[in-house]
Amino acid sequence: MKKLLLAPFLLVACAPALSNAPKPAPGQVIVRAVSVLPPIAGLPPQSPESEAGIVGFADLSALLILQSRYDTGLPSTYDAFSFPDGSKSMTPLSAKSDPVAVAIDWQAKQSAGANVVNVHWESRPLGGTFLGIFVKVSSTDAAVNTRAIEDRLLNRLYTFDGITFVASGR
Repeated sequence: MKKLLLAPFLLVACAPALSNAPKPAPGQVIVRAVSVLPPIAGLPPQSPESEAGIVGFADLSALLILQSRYDTGLPSTYDAFSFPDGSKSMTPLSAKSDPVAVAIDWQAKQSAGANVVNVHWESRPLGGTFLGIFVKVSSTDAAVNTRAIEDRLLNRLYTFDGITFVASGR
């Protein structure tokens, strides 16, 4: 009985930690992003917002590089995701002096066909350690489950050290 009465107090005690989280926009996912790396001697410490932007960019890059190690949801008839326009596939959304915000486009082509799967991913710091993520997958192949690809990419992101799911507007 005492444990049952203690539960509401614990919930109230923990509520402030997430009550300052921004509300997600439609289609947006909010994560908490913190670096798990030790500070580098000689470099000034980053603000939590700058650190969140850097972690978001680094983890997004890791998603693409490590895609052979997890199921992206692509049908087996498609090649792996790559940058369709080389360096032009990545667009900075922030000024150089601001926390890192970026939009990245990936594309996977059907091995023996003309169909493609496109991923548009945006990562923006929202203040503090919060990061807003938008992922939109489209395909010229109606048989491709675009929502499943979005979900698998996001679920893989949530497994990274330093990333904690907070809220979803999806």
